[in-house]
Formats: sequence, C-alpha cells, structure tokens
Amino acid sequence: MGTLVVVLSLAVLFAIIATLRYTKSAVLGAEQKRLTEAARNLAQEYEERADTARRNSQQPPLDNPDAAASQEVMALVSHVVLQNLEGVGGGFYASSSDALVGNFYPTGETSLEGAENRDIPDTEHQAAVQAARAAVSMRASCEKVITSSSGLVLVSAIPIRDGYSIVGSAWAIKRLPDVPGANRFRAYLITASLAAAALASVLLTLLVIRNLQGGVRKIENGLQTLEGNLSSRIDTSEEPAEIQHIVQAINRLGTTLKEKMDYEKQMEGQLRHAERLASLGRLVAGVAHEVRNPLATIRLRVQMCRRDAVEAKVKESCSIALEEIERLNGIVNRLLNFARPIQLELEPVDLRSLVRERIQSFEEFALTHRVQLMTNLPSRNFLTLIDKDRMAQVFDNIIQNALDAMSEHGGTLSVTLASHTKNNEKGGDVSVEFQDTGEGMDAAVVGHAFDPFFTTKPSGTGLGLSISHELVRAHGGQIQIESEQGRGTNVRVTIPSSLTA
Repeated sequence: MGTLVVVLSLAVLFAIIATLRYTKSAVLGAEQKRLTEAARNLAQEYEERADTARRNSQQPPLDNPDAAASQEVMALVSHVVLQNLEGVGGGFYASSSDALVGNFYPTGETSLEGAENRDIPDTEHQAAVQAARAAVSMRASCEKVITSSSGLVLVSAIPIRDGYSIVGSAWAIKRLPDVPGANRFRAYLITASLAAAALASVLLTLLVIRNLQGGVRKIENGLQTLEGNLSSRIDTSEEPAEIQHIVQAINRLGTTLKEKMDYEKQMEGQLRHAERLASLGRLVAGVAHEVRNPLATIRLRVQMCRRDAVEAKVKESCSIALEEIERLNGIVNRLLNFARPIQLELEPVDLRSLVRERIQSFEEFALTHRVQLMTNLPSRNFLTLIDKDRMAQVFDNIIQNALDAMSEHGGTLSVTLASHTKNNEKGGDVSVEFQDTGEGMDAAVVGHAFDPFFTTKPSGTGLGLSISHELVRAHGGQIQIESEQGRGTNVRVTIPSSLTA
C-alpha cells in the first residue's frame, strides 16, 4: 500500500508540473505556428507578384521600396493575406532600405513608409524589425517572443529570395495580452482542479484498499475458525458487497462440507454396523446349527418320557420342559433367520390393510394389559411393492415392544399411516408411525437399539429391532426411533417413493 501511495503522489506532482508547462507551451506553440504560416503566405504572395512584374519587364516592389507604387502593392498584398486572421498583423521588410513597408495591423488600416508606420505600436514595430533583420541575416525563418507590460508579442519572419540573393523578408505579428505564464490565474485554477481530482482519487483508492484489507482479515480469521468448526459462520454484513459475496460462498462451502462429513460419518457407522452383523451372522449360524440337532434329540426324549410316565408330577414336569424346548427352538429359528441373507418376495400390498391386520392381532393382548390401540389410517388404499410377510414381521416387532413398554401401567399406542411428496413430484414416501406412552428410553439406549443382542427386557433376545432394521433397509427404506425417558417412544418406518406402486 505504501508503494501505491508514493506512485500516486509522484503522478500528481508530475501532472501539476506538466499542466503548467503544457498550458503555456501549447498556446504559444499554436500561435507561433499560425504566425509562421501567415508570414510564409506573405512571402509566397510577394514572390508571385514579383515574377509577374519581371515578365512584364517591371521592377519587383522590394527592388525599389521607396516608390509609392511599390509600397501600394505590398500594402495591398498584406491586407489581402492577413485580413481574415484575427489579431494578426504583418508586412514586408526591405533589406536595401532597412525598413518595414506595406504594413497591415489589426485595425484594418494600411501604413505607408512615408507615414512612419504610425499605426504600429512601438513595441510591435521594434519586434518586427528585429525578426525581419534576423531572417535576412540568417537566410532562414526567425521567431521571437517579446514580453511587455501588456502581455506577450509574437513575431515570425520568412526571408524573401530573388534568385540566390535575399532582398528582404515577410513578417507576421500578434499580441497576446492573456496567456498562461503572463496571466497565471487560469493556469493555477486548472492545475488546482487537476490536483484536487488526483488527490481525491488517491484518497478513494486508499479507502477502498483499507475496506478490502479489513474484509480480507475477517475472511482469514473466519477460515481459521472454520478449520475447527464447520458450523461457524463469517459475519461481514458491514463490508463491501464484493467481500460479502465471497463470504457467502465460503459459508455455503462450510455448510456443504459439514453435511458431507456428517453423511460420511453416518455411512461409515452403517458400514461398521453391517460388518458387525455379517461377522455375527456367521457366528450365529454356526452356533444355531450346532444347537438345533441336540435340541431336537432332547425334545424327542422328553416327549417319550412324558408318554411313558405314570405319575402326574412327572408328566407335568415333562410338559414344562417341552415348552422351554419350544421356546429355545424359536430362538434358534430366529438366529438362523438373522444369519441368512435377506431375500425379498416383492408384491403389490395394500399397506393400510396390512397395518390394520397387524393391529387387530394384538387386540386381545392390549385389552388384557389395559393398552388402548388407536389408528389414524386414511380412507384410500396405499398400494406398495413390499414383501408382505417380512414387513408384517417388522410391524409385529415394533407393536410388541410398545405393548411390553406399557404392560405394567397401561397406556395408548397410536398408529398413523401417511404419504409424503417431495418438491411437488409424483409419488412420494409412505410412512407408518408407532407412538406409545410407555417408559421411553434415554439417548444411550436409543443409540444401541438396533444392535444385535442388545435388549432391556429380562427375557428378550435383542434380535427383534435388529432384524426389523435390516428388513426395512432391504426394502430401500429406513426406520427411526425417537424416545425420551418417561415420555414414551416414537418409531417411524418409511418406504421410499421408488418402491411406491
């Protein structure tokens, strides 16, 4: 920034000096050029008349300048050539008589030598004689600028040739009473205006640079903050619009990066969960297979014992043992189902009818445990492409968990079926929401709700929600749990629009 200030300051100084120099030299140069051109026209006009006089066997005017006819001819030439040039006077100089002849002055009157050139002021007369003599002696054009109390006097003289000899010169003169340098007020005014404009440009540039530097510093600090917290935002509401556009783009980038990182973390968690399930599934499959065969043998032996028993107590004990064996066999079957790859048999199913059917199957249990079942099902059908038995298994697991959570004190289970459109597009998601008024769960329990073998029930296996989660994912949907300790649980199953028939 310091370098820029120095450069701009030097530019202002140069502009001031150049204005003073250029204002005076430009005006004087232009006027001198006009006078030189006028003197050259006088010389050419005289030379043409001299050639005409020679062809007519007459003497050229400057050869006999004292003759009245010669003076009249030269005065006429001066008047013709200079009459349309405002403020310009001129005439001729005769070397033989060392005098000005045929003079024309801006008053419009001609002056003869016998009248002693009284129409030309003394200052102009002296300047014209000096320039005319110099042009003759130097045999080249001569220009002079003379300063007087009333302004500047500009003179230009051109030598007149007669063969190889110089017989005199033609001269032109003009007084400039008010030009830059003689009257400097106008020049100073122009210079001051230019300097003020340049200074204003410098100040404006410095102000813009200062504002931009402040915005850049805020952006740098904001980027450092974003490195540690992508949720932070850079506030530059008081900065220029250009800085605000950059900041808005950075804030959008931070938001996008955070969303992508959160999504990657979620996908990473799901991948780890899937890997654990795969490993656990292989282990479970092996254990269940090894347990199943001995369990079948035990059941057969107990059945034979109950058949051959005589005492009633023995028969009763055998019956209890068979019930426990059947419960273990059910657990083994669920383990095997958990271990097997999920293969869906998709078919068009009315989801509304399926939900009502599963709710009705639990009505007797709900009545026994003082649980009220409420449904909010639209009147129209919801035809979806799903595996009916697998989705029924999902709903049964969720309903059973809700009833178990309210079995001690009773409560209410509300089931809601709804559709959701996306951006006014055709189709949409279909969701089934189960909301109970049971004990609820804290955040730690909710975080492990879908983990295999994780359960809060004394007699639970911890496979119901885990299997339900995998079945819903196999349908391309998702299952979500929202719960709070002492305030119930809300489980939502969503089937994406891509599978909605």
